[in-house]
Amino acid sequence: MVSLPDHTILDLLVLGTERPVSSTLIQWLSEQPGAAAHPIRSGMFDAFMPIPNGHMVIVIAPHDSPNLRDRIQEMSSHHACLIIGRPTERAYYPDASVWLDEDQLSPTSINHGLEDLRTSALGLQCPLLTRQMFLRQLRIRLEKQSDLFLQVVSCRWRPAASGDSAELRFATQQAFEHRLRSNAPADALIGKLLDDQFVVVSTQQAILAESWLASYEDDSAYLWTSFLSNPLMLHSYNDLGKTLQACVQQIEHKRMMQSGIGTRSLSTSESLVVSDLIRALRRKEFYLEFQPQFETASGKLVGAEALLRWLHPELGVVPPTVFIRDAEMAGLIRTLGLWALSETLKAWHRLAERGHSLRMAVNVSFPEVADPDYADKVLSLLEENGVPPSCLELELTETAMMLDASVSLLNLRTLKQAGVHIVLDDFGTGFSSLSHLNELPLTGIKLDRAFVTPLGSDGPQTHIVSSMLYLARRLGLETTAEGVEDSKCLEVIHTLGCDRVQGFLYAQPMSLDHLIERIDGELVMSEGSGQQCLF
Repeated sequence: MVSLPDHTILDLLVLGTERPVSSTLIQWLSEQPGAAAHPIRSGMFDAFMPIPNGHMVIVIAPHDSPNLRDRIQEMSSHHACLIIGRPTERAYYPDASVWLDEDQLSPTSINHGLEDLRTSALGLQCPLLTRQMFLRQLRIRLEKQSDLFLQVVSCRWRPAASGDSAELRFATQQAFEHRLRSNAPADALIGKLLDDQFVVVSTQQAILAESWLASYEDDSAYLWTSFLSNPLMLHSYNDLGKTLQACVQQIEHKRMMQSGIGTRSLSTSESLVVSDLIRALRRKEFYLEFQPQFETASGKLVGAEALLRWLHPELGVVPPTVFIRDAEMAGLIRTLGLWALSETLKAWHRLAERGHSLRMAVNVSFPEVADPDYADKVLSLLEENGVPPSCLELELTETAMMLDASVSLLNLRTLKQAGVHIVLDDFGTGFSSLSHLNELPLTGIKLDRAFVTPLGSDGPQTHIVSSMLYLARRLGLETTAEGVEDSKCLEVIHTLGCDRVQGFLYAQPMSLDHLIERIDGELVMSEGSGQQCLF
């Protein structure tokens, strides 16, 4: 943390705008440690304009006057300024040195805010910029400098901070941002991309390469753990996206290692798989098979799940259960996932040309959905291939959605709003699936085969599946059962009211050409005997 010289005296102006400053706030300020270092004067904004140089300013943000907002924004670009306002007003004041949410004020947050304000006034601390302001200032700096280094800082909140107390979470976030700003290099640009993801740009590669921000992984006194990527050279503004992606990928690897993903040892055959992944991508050894999905009530073929396969020249067909985890650890899962999505959308287009509009389901892993640009990439591919968003379904496990909630949930909400179906895969196997149903931006759930396949025999599974389907209906979620492998199971799942089914009983995974033949064949049968039905 930056130490300030005790003899430095800075005047503090506390100014109201559309309403006077509360006496409670003035009292809080006067009681904070080090209050003698900043004599306090208070009044209304207009009475103190123009503000003399060298003063610190606290402003109670206006709510209704655009003209007043513009004047305060202009003032904040020339003076160290702490603005207190509603979260919805934050975007109006991108140049503010410090921002506090008026609904979350406490002695602790005010104390941190004052320290941040004072170090900013003395030129000892970097401001925290909004995403838009950071990009704008970065573009300007890159026009003047070419030796800049970029580093991504990500923060994972511990359970105590991410629990039910919004006040505790806010105070924890403020404390983390305070430490980040206080320890960053003096010339740093700091941008806040998300609540827990920040970008630092500086010429000080040596400082960024050191542990300048402690992780506090083993210190229970801090309710966060920080992750830092390596600083990477940023040559031009056009390289920003690629550099950000590389930094985020490094952090994802660290997070997966900490959470236990990737800590297992690899067998000899698995190690061979990892070493061959890049070659396989280059030689186009991956391919897709499609397992049809049927509407339970009518038996109509309404969709297909794209399943990734690898035809290894020595090992034969390698199942995804072997190579997906290795692709994640090798940092290649984004490339592989993007290829699978692109090929699936091309397959939809081939089907559409023959008059068949199916919903195509694609499995998505944690590193993919945690990519800050993932939603944009998906929507761009949909547009490029002329596929309606409603014809795409993304299947994710609970782990993929929740490991990096702030990024993944933002992506999923964006995609759901655009019309893409978001389905929680393997439902029932996650210990907290039920508690997350209301929180996740879902359109449906997919019952795990471990619950579905035993339905063909008498047992308690029927009551479990019945409860799951009832809950989904109450929440307005579409339901799909995988692993339907015999007629008895199909009869039970139909009686319980599941919306869609897939399984070996009616169709195994098949090539796109075979899928087209299957659909064409069913359409021909329906002409003579009515709609094709499973029952």
